[in-house]
Amino acid sequence: MKLFLKDHLSYILFVFMIVCLSTGIYWLDGYHNKILFVYVLFLTTLLLTVFLIFRYVTHRHFFVRLSTPPSGEPDSEFYQNEGSGLSRYAEQYLARQYRFYQKHIQELAGKNHDRSIFINQWVHQMKTPVSVIDLIVQEKNDPEFRSIREETDRIKDGLKTVLYTLRLDHFESDFVVESVALRTLIHDTVNDCRRLFIRSKLYPQVEIAEEAIIKTDKKWFQFAIGQLITNAIKYSPTSGSKVTIKAISRQQNLYLTITDQGIGIESSDLPRVFNPFFTGENGRNYGQSTGMGLYLVKEICTHLGYTIKITSTVGAGTTVCIEIPHESSLTKM
Repeated sequence: MKLFLKDHLSYILFVFMIVCLSTGIYWLDGYHNKILFVYVLFLTTLLLTVFLIFRYVTHRHFFVRLSTPPSGEPDSEFYQNEGSGLSRYAEQYLARQYRFYQKHIQELAGKNHDRSIFINQWVHQMKTPVSVIDLIVQEKNDPEFRSIREETDRIKDGLKTVLYTLRLDHFESDFVVESVALRTLIHDTVNDCRRLFIRSKLYPQVEIAEEAIIKTDKKWFQFAIGQLITNAIKYSPTSGSKVTIKAISRQQNLYLTITDQGIGIESSDLPRVFNPFFTGENGRNYGQSTGMGLYLVKEICTHLGYTIKITSTVGAGTTVCIEIPHESSLTKM
């Protein structure tokens, strides 16, 4: 009803304006019969009311459709032989438009699915030659081979990022919750980054009690921690500095922090660091950022039910804090 009245408000005002204009002309012409004017106004109002009632009854189905959120398939709701001819044609038009866009969306979804499968297969194909190259140069100590190892590590990290980006859309189908010793998980992740630590001449410092146990998906959470540690190393140009990883229990929650002594993040960039493809001032200066690492970490933490925050001071370092709720943390620290 509200939508109907809004739609016909201009029409109602137009009718009363015509009536007032007509009676005004007769009044100026010297015809001052007030009873007749009241009768004309009453008759006009009555006829207008009858017309609006008829209009509402014949178009009620259409206006109810427009003002009510869809609760089922539009094909079954819109394509019905109710209401006036105009409302039926409008509903049929909406149904055709819906089918057209559904078809278009399905085509795009199919293309996106095929593209994802292709990229997934390509990544797995690339992992084999990269692993072979890594094995070949593993025991070589010449500077040239060290450079090759550095590049293969970068390729491996990039391929892993692509895989996890693709799997993020199907997180629930690749999600297993288990009790994990946090200290062991962090040590394994640091060990995976050991060559990067050595090349950068940085030192990891882990301050986590052995009793700290969390319930999480080990694979996803370890990837997220690996991204944060890699970022801490990447933007810590001063050799000899530390990357500190701590876990503190407070108010039944576990707070995992990763702190570096690097270049820091501009305050203007902090609100956007979790946006996809955002590289910020550091990415432009160092040219090593894809803008996807922190975005993936944020998405993974959201799926796991964790809260992540970043604080930073330019020239002094950055601290990333992950809050693990007490439902996920069983720590005795």
